[in-house]
Amino acid sequence: MLQRTLLPCQRRLFHSVRPLFNKNPLIHENGLYYGKFTKEEYDKAKQFVTTQYEKLEKDIKGTEHVRDKVGKMPQFPSRGPARGVANLLDFFQEMIKTTGPIPLSAYMRQCLTHPDFGYYTTRNPLDALGGDFITSPEILSVFGEMIGIWLYSVWTSQGSPKKIRIVEFGPGKGTLMHDVVIVFNKFVAKSAASVDIEVVMVEASHVLRKEQHKLLCNDNTYETTSEGFNKSTSKWNNKVTWVDTEKDIVQASDTANYVLAHEFFDALPIKSFTKTEHGWREHVVEHTLAVVNTQPKLEGTSPVQSEENEELNTDFHLTVSPKETPSSAIPTLSLRYRDLPEGLRVEICPDAELYLSHICNLVNGYSNGLAGAALIIDYGPADEVPSNSLRGIYQHKFVSPFYKPGDVDLSIDVDFANLKALAEPHLSVYGPVEQGDWLHEIGVGYRFDQLIKAANLMANKELIYDSYIRLTSKDEKGMGKIYKFLGLLPHKSTKPIGFGI
Repeated sequence: MLQRTLLPCQRRLFHSVRPLFNKNPLIHENGLYYGKFTKEEYDKAKQFVTTQYEKLEKDIKGTEHVRDKVGKMPQFPSRGPARGVANLLDFFQEMIKTTGPIPLSAYMRQCLTHPDFGYYTTRNPLDALGGDFITSPEILSVFGEMIGIWLYSVWTSQGSPKKIRIVEFGPGKGTLMHDVVIVFNKFVAKSAASVDIEVVMVEASHVLRKEQHKLLCNDNTYETTSEGFNKSTSKWNNKVTWVDTEKDIVQASDTANYVLAHEFFDALPIKSFTKTEHGWREHVVEHTLAVVNTQPKLEGTSPVQSEENEELNTDFHLTVSPKETPSSAIPTLSLRYRDLPEGLRVEICPDAELYLSHICNLVNGYSNGLAGAALIIDYGPADEVPSNSLRGIYQHKFVSPFYKPGDVDLSIDVDFANLKALAEPHLSVYGPVEQGDWLHEIGVGYRFDQLIKAANLMANKELIYDSYIRLTSKDEKGMGKIYKFLGLLPHKSTKPIGFGI
């Protein structure tokens, strides 16, 4: 037998409830108890409630063995027959039905990395025929060449360490790493310097790993290690290792780490909050039309278009939690958000802080602390708090982030000001600077001139020039303004090229 003594708060509960039934009920002028119930209805209700409380008190005191109640006590809330889960729509419907609305970060994480239905874990989003978007390295190899030049310049300014790792977070098809290593190796060969280069790809998708191996390593053996990672040798005879997360990278004090993160931070899950008169309230994902949808329509769409277009009008949507959630404390922990006015909405990415911390540790991991660097390239405002930037990308156009979960890429604006503030105590921070300015300072104009002059057909010259405009232009059709470069180097390092004089 399991005996249990009531806590003081529980005793007060039961002693405060019972006297309600001993008092004379309030009879209104119409002769009904509390103005609503006949005497017979009131007596039946009183008997039922009294019985339930006596049973509850008995259960809490533990006068019966717990095991005797297995299979006899009703579940609350009751469950209907279990549904099969064939996709993320079923998954989220069942989850919300069971637990209620879910945090936006949980929704994004499952959409992007669910092992069976996630966007990045089940497909190649950069596939030439069925992909949903194109990144700067895919436009022309010149983009990666400029980063290779930057990397070589930083490496030589730091005394040309003999062992280095080039680490890329979220390497896509491997195109950026491919172009960077080609240029870096060419410059090293011309200088006759000696350097041992290891390429490390932080990639969770085994679909993309195969694409990266094909591009970097040709037909060289693709092995699986005892730890479950993959390894091979590049076509330039560099060691290549694939790991699941940055935590799997083993630090080595004799190896300088050079980290690249291109369009990595924009795919990390975020939390969204609105400041109300009662404090910060979290935006959660709901699956009912009975609440107010707080995810505004996409720019450039009219209300009529939004109602008729299934890519914008979905059942899943964001709503403001009426009460505090455990995450509501997050905005209160930073002075950055404390004095913001009521009604303002902010997006916060806790995962970005964790990844940035690991990147700082990698850069600072060299023995004398004077070698290593990180280059973060992404889109977002330079010094503002992202507010309502969550978007879906499907077949090269913007759609609702709640359209076809798992089949649509999700993206947010990167909070560069926060990344900069977090990194400054540990490293020297340069930027963010706009992509067009960074590329031009490295020498992209001169390189494009070379390519255009070397092209033998006018059509090819025009294609090359169009690529130049797309990468550097600061109008609405170009990437030159919205994309930013952020450089992180050990303290006392020489200022790197690309970030002004």
